[in-house]
Amino acid sequence: MQWRVLAACLAAAALAPMAASADTYPSKPIRMIVPFPPGGTADIIARVVSDKMAQDLGVALIVENRPGGAGGGVGTMEIARAPADGYTIGIATVGTLGTAPATAPKALYDPAKDFSYISNVAAMPMLIAAGPSSGATSLAQFIELAKKSPGRLAFASGGTGGVAHLMGARFEVASGTKLTHIPYRGANPALNDVTGGQVDVIFDALASSWPYLQTGRIHALAVSGDHRIPALAQVPTFAEAGLPTVSTRAWYGLIGPAQMDPKTVDRLYAAVKKAVDSPEVRTRLGKLDTEAIGSTPDAYKKQVLEELDGWKQLATSQHIVAD
Repeated sequence: MQWRVLAACLAAAALAPMAASADTYPSKPIRMIVPFPPGGTADIIARVVSDKMAQDLGVALIVENRPGGAGGGVGTMEIARAPADGYTIGIATVGTLGTAPATAPKALYDPAKDFSYISNVAAMPMLIAAGPSSGATSLAQFIELAKKSPGRLAFASGGTGGVAHLMGARFEVASGTKLTHIPYRGANPALNDVTGGQVDVIFDALASSWPYLQTGRIHALAVSGDHRIPALAQVPTFAEAGLPTVSTRAWYGLIGPAQMDPKTVDRLYAAVKKAVDSPEVRTRLGKLDTEAIGSTPDAYKKQVLEELDGWKQLATSQHIVAD
């Protein structure tokens, strides 16, 4: 009997620090890892949201860029391996938790097991845009040209196994076309070759394509999302063009290591939600053509795992393996 009492006391003593820690969280600065270089969309969104979150949490959120590896793998692994105390969190994307693990020969981490999900913070549309060599002024015309000469027309992406690559593969399946994929190391060199006529079209996020669209060096054929983009009001959505399954958005969420205390996750979610609901953050995100979301932890995890399953099926059926 005495050993049972002793065991109960020991268990209560072990749990007490965790409860106290959760109740007093946060009590020191929080690291927010961005698995990409400074200046990119993920980095900008992290800094916009972290500034506002810090005001609510009462501690500094320190953004740390940890680029490297295929599709942000180095920084994402650092998030997964961090202590689950809530003082290391990070930015996740459709690439880091979707297309990268779906196409990797050997996945570095398991999105279903290795992370705590906090919130999907924001998302932006993606598109297909044509350069001068495509000969197409509309999506229907491009599909017609592609069907006449399978494999002759090419699409550029920011890299093998990335979201733009898999979006292009989705387009081929949905439209019944065969294109040649030309991968680049990032969106900018890909855009340069499309504008120069070396490649016909590109699948890309709106933010990186926008300067080229503004100057007329490329023109959008279709955009993702449920509605047209006001700045590109003449451009149909993929759904309007009869290709709803192609529609893909580039999203940016907040995650932490697995096994974080639910109270800590809830506290971080509350801070994220308050940040993305603020007019200041919505205005700043709007300038990036990005929609504030702020989904719940459960909804975010469900979204990620459902999308991951779809990416895996596509990668398997189209024999896509990242370099």
